[in-house]
Amino acid sequence: MKKDTGKKPKSLASLLSKLNPFGALSKKPEPLYRPWFSAEPLVATVSGKVLDKYLVDQAQVIIEDNAGKGYYLVSEPPLNDREREIYRMLMEDIFYSLRPAVRVEDSIKFIEGAIWDSANDLGITEEVRAAFSKYRYYLVKDGFGYGKLHVPMMDPDIEELSAVSYLEPVAVIHRRFTEFGWLTTNIRFSSEEELRNFNQRLAQRTGKSITTAVPIADCTTKEGDRLALTFGDEITHPGTAFSVRKFPRSPLPLTALIDNRTLSVLMGAYLWEVMEFKGFPMVLGAMGSGKTTLTNAILSTVPPSLKVATIEEVLEIQLVHPNWLRMHTRTGYSMTETKYDIDLFDLVKQAMRHRPDYISVGETRGEEIKALIHAASIGTSCVSTFHAYSPEAAIVRMRAPPMEVSEGGLMLIWCFVQMGRVRMPDGKWVRRVTLIDEVVPGERLSLSPLFRWEPKGDRFTPESAKEVVRRSERLRQAAGSRGWSEADLLEDLKARVDYLSDLLANRKLSFAEFSKAMDEWYRGRR
Repeated sequence: MKKDTGKKPKSLASLLSKLNPFGALSKKPEPLYRPWFSAEPLVATVSGKVLDKYLVDQAQVIIEDNAGKGYYLVSEPPLNDREREIYRMLMEDIFYSLRPAVRVEDSIKFIEGAIWDSANDLGITEEVRAAFSKYRYYLVKDGFGYGKLHVPMMDPDIEELSAVSYLEPVAVIHRRFTEFGWLTTNIRFSSEEELRNFNQRLAQRTGKSITTAVPIADCTTKEGDRLALTFGDEITHPGTAFSVRKFPRSPLPLTALIDNRTLSVLMGAYLWEVMEFKGFPMVLGAMGSGKTTLTNAILSTVPPSLKVATIEEVLEIQLVHPNWLRMHTRTGYSMTETKYDIDLFDLVKQAMRHRPDYISVGETRGEEIKALIHAASIGTSCVSTFHAYSPEAAIVRMRAPPMEVSEGGLMLIWCFVQMGRVRMPDGKWVRRVTLIDEVVPGERLSLSPLFRWEPKGDRFTPESAKEVVRRSERLRQAAGSRGWSEADLLEDLKARVDYLSDLLANRKLSFAEFSKAMDEWYRGRR
């Protein structure tokens, strides 16, 4: 609690005027504008069919269908005039009494203590007590949360957020109402200046900056979400814009994806087998198709005793692994010099010096693929994502500049796993592994179909482990190098199918539970 000196604190304007050496000749300084000092509750106006209602923190979310268009409406706790005034008083007192570089471990506990300290200092304890939960909500939202985006950022059902300019409301993608595409919200920015300031605050929260000189920022929040920010009309018209790609607070293991019907148990067992043999799967797909999520799930099958190195531009992969080396690129400090930049190619080469058993590149799109291919050639298992709508298109891109991968290099890739975001007959969008093709080495590279997703019936083929062994030349070759017969391979593949099925039956769908199950599997095989 602050010490009571008996003196009223001087206004910020009067303090600034004393610091101005030209005070007698200049205008009186204007008070600093801090919009988060004023609470502006969102109010939902419903005029269509309500599809769902639920709470996020103290706010109510309403999903509305209005003439076939989807809306995501937020209704926050209301404040009367006196409560607004008290909130502003609390916010100012807390803001100006906050020590520089204060480290807050528990934001909720800190806010609660700060509210009572300020209430005592301001002599409004009883009034604060009457609406304490409201003040806590807005102080968390504006002080430690994401301001106007607080509710959708805290909503686990929201996948993406977007603002194309201050002229349009924020839009969101909802996991349970994908048939509407982007839902329009009642969250708006009043001006270009407000949205620009908001983006600057977002960037600063992640330790980055965004300015006219550097009008673009890609960053990751402490929760693991990905931000793409622009500043002013330097590169986006008519002005500032942002996109937020939200990831599950806990990554999804292989069992969760199988439970969601993203792939079959047999496909999961096959990809697990590929990792066991230290193969090189390449995950293909368009933006938002689920490539990173699947890559994360594939890596969750890596034996705990082996070492994994992940390499990304924006940190997205999340593992629960004791031997995980997490690497990311760095942009140099000079706008004219690039010698201080550390890119994906540099990191793949550096990762090799750490002797990892597995290397995963978040997204391959340049010359770093050559280093990745080199790593695969010396026995390191590699996993990466790649933007392509088919294995054939991926191969064409890899052969062309700037990648220019040789035929021999392409043959080191074990298989292509195609992810797709597809629309079901009921209108909902779902993610499916639409195919897995193996790369067959030979005098000339060829692709061998292994798995297919059939839209009719929403099923995957084949469904027999024996058929997978028959089709997969790569599995048979890898098994032969261990001295296994085809019968041994079939038995091992069936054992993995049974193990995954048991985990599904027992609802072992969390990442922590799956990681523990993997540890038990490998300990039982020693």
